[in-house]
Amino acid sequence: MNISRDSRLLVKIAHMYYSENKTQQEIADKLGISRPSVSRLLQKAREEGVVEIKINYEGGFAKLEDILEKRFGLKEAIVTPYDEGERLKKLLAEAAADFLLRNLRDKNLVGISWGTVLCHVPEFIKNAPKLDVTFVPMVGGVGQSRMDIHSNQIVMNLAKRFGGKWLLLHAPAMVESVEVKNTLLSDRNISKVLETASKVDIALISIGSPFDPNATMLETGYFTKKELDLLRNAGACGDMCSRFYDEDGKPCCPELNDRVIAVTLEDIKRIPIVVGIAGGKSKMKAVLAALRGGYMKVLITDEKTARWLAGEKV
Repeated sequence: MNISRDSRLLVKIAHMYYSENKTQQEIADKLGISRPSVSRLLQKAREEGVVEIKINYEGGFAKLEDILEKRFGLKEAIVTPYDEGERLKKLLAEAAADFLLRNLRDKNLVGISWGTVLCHVPEFIKNAPKLDVTFVPMVGGVGQSRMDIHSNQIVMNLAKRFGGKWLLLHAPAMVESVEVKNTLLSDRNISKVLETASKVDIALISIGSPFDPNATMLETGYFTKKELDLLRNAGACGDMCSRFYDEDGKPCCPELNDRVIAVTLEDIKRIPIVVGIAGGKSKMKAVLAALRGGYMKVLITDEKTARWLAGEKV
């Protein structure tokens, strides 16, 4: 990644340096880049007119990102322009790819969930440095269609982009009973992958909304009406790695959660850097609930969702 071409990053660094009076080393530590890189980018910001007497915020959302970071205690908020459908998914995926390119280091373990946003992330990993990194699926497969959105496929595609390694989780995301789940977890390979997934350094997790009419779980036929009724009655608001939580971010609907083959919500809380990714009106409440639950340190979302989270009317 050529970070000097990232106009969002130029604006963000200029805002942190000139408006927040952060040192170059503090900025470097926060964004996962070197201090000399911060110095070069500040110089480029001045040369390109991003910094004049004041910061020119066009092309970035630094003020909005700063509000979200302070309000929710985030390490970083990344806001993309708003769009709809597949275009929005690709904007979010590109931002996630840029985050990986800035933050991955040798020996990192990287956890990946699944979904129609994350499947696009490898498309935006270009000219990546070859790193000794390992990508790990955090949740089993979902349904019999759209294999490209399964965590196994995404981890393979990402590992190839970085010249790294990958593990595979040969299990479904949800099974018919706790007994079936326990039988599968007795397989050493399955349990070992999940144990590794709970100890990753960085995780990219798509935030789901179970009642979104375009939810992938519905499209793949993974849920029946009975299961949706269970979620509705339990007050489910969102999910991460197919683990459901209520509007306060607390785990809910044990009838389903106990049948899921994935890392737990408590596992997710213990991961040093969790990047939660979601956008669009249908995901707003799920994102807010995930923030309330304290599941992420980095949020990637669109401008409308960000403004709603910041308390604005949208």
